[in-house]
Amino acid sequence: MLLITSILCFFGSFSFFPKMQPTVYLSWENDPTTSMVVHWYTESKEDSKLKYRKQGESLWSYKQGTYIYLQHLPMRIHSVELVDLEPNTEYEFSLGKKIYRFRSLPTDLSRPLVFAVGGDVYYYLDLMRKMAAQIAARSPDFVVVGGDIAYTRGTKQLLKQRDWQEKRWVTFFNTWSETMKTPDGRLIPIIGVLGNHDVERIGLDEEEIIYKFLPEIRSFKVIDIGNHLSLFLLDTGHWYQIKAQEKWLEKELEKRERTAYKMAVYHVSGYPSVYSEEGITPKRVREYWHPHFDRYHLQIAFENHNHAYKRTYPLKNGKYDPDGVIYMGDGSWGVWARAPKEKWYLEKAAKVNSVCLVQIDQEKAVVEAIDIKGKVIDSVTIRPQGAGSAP
Repeated sequence: MLLITSILCFFGSFSFFPKMQPTVYLSWENDPTTSMVVHWYTESKEDSKLKYRKQGESLWSYKQGTYIYLQHLPMRIHSVELVDLEPNTEYEFSLGKKIYRFRSLPTDLSRPLVFAVGGDVYYYLDLMRKMAAQIAARSPDFVVVGGDIAYTRGTKQLLKQRDWQEKRWVTFFNTWSETMKTPDGRLIPIIGVLGNHDVERIGLDEEEIIYKFLPEIRSFKVIDIGNHLSLFLLDTGHWYQIKAQEKWLEKELEKRERTAYKMAVYHVSGYPSVYSEEGITPKRVREYWHPHFDRYHLQIAFENHNHAYKRTYPLKNGKYDPDGVIYMGDGSWGVWARAPKEKWYLEKAAKVNSVCLVQIDQEKAVVEAIDIKGKVIDSVTIRPQGAGSAP
C-alpha cells in the first residue's frame, strides 16, 4: 500500500500534458563573466535568432543560434550563446514581444558573489517550487543543481516511455522559468551535474534527453569565476567512471592551488548521511578524489543523493583535521526527507528539505543551509586559501 501511495504521489506531482508556455532559461558553456547561453523552446517553426543589448542602451545586437527537435513532442529547443559581454553587467534580450534580463558574473569581489547549491530537485513539484521560491528571494547569481534533477531515469518499471520523460523535463524547465527570477525580475542561470536518475548507465548509445535541454551537463568540468572561485563539477560514475576523472582533477586542482576558494559539486556522497559509507561509489569517491581535495586545499564539497541535510567535521586523510575539507548538503531539495544515521564524521545532520546558499566577499565565504520555509538551519564560514574555517 505504501508503494502504491508513493507511486501515485510521484505521478500526481507531474503534469502529463504541460502547457506550452514561453519558457526561457540560462546556462553557461564558457566563461561566466563574459558569456551567457540563452535557451528557449517553442512549438512553432521559429528560427533561433534573438536580439540583445546592454541595459540602458538603445541599439540592439542580433545573434543567430541553433535548435534541435524533441523526438516525441512537437517542440524546438533553441540555444544562443552570447559572448564578449562585459563582466558584472546587466543585459536584456528580446524573444518576440517580451524582454528578459540577466547579469554577467563579476571578475572580482567588488560586490558579493551569491549562489545556491542543491540536489535531488524535482521529485515532488510542490516541494521544488517552494524551495525555488526561497532561493530566488535571495537574488543569487546562479544555482548549481547537484544531480537527480527531474527523476526521469533509474526506476525502470515506471519510466520507460520516452514521451513521458520529455514531458517531465518540459515541466521542470517550465517551473524553473517561472520561479527562478530575482525579486526585480532578473533570470537566474542553472549549472547542472549528473545524478543516477538523470541518465541510465555509462556508455548508453541512446541520446539522453537531458543533453537536449542542457548540453553542457554532459561532461565533468571546472568553472572559474574570476580568480576568486573555482567550481569543480564532477560525475560520480553516471556517464564517466570516477577513476577516469582522477588525473584531470589533480591537474586542474594543481593549476588553481592559489585560487582563494575551491569548491566541488557532485551527486553521490563520499561521506553519506543516510547510505553506507562502505558502498562502492562512496569508497571510489574517497579513494580517487579526496586525496587531491586534501592536497590542494579544496574547502567545501557539496554532496547529494541521500535526501537529508549534513555537514561533516573538516576532514583530511579520512580523519578529523581543522584544516580539512567540509562535506555539505546531501540532496533534499524536492524529495521526501530521510533520517540521517549516526556517523563519526557528521557534525550536523537533519531530516529536512534544504539547500545551501553561498555568499563570498573579500574577506570570507559564508555557507548557510536553509529549509523549505527559509529558516537558516546551519552555517559555516570559510576563509580564503590558507586562512581556515569556523562554524
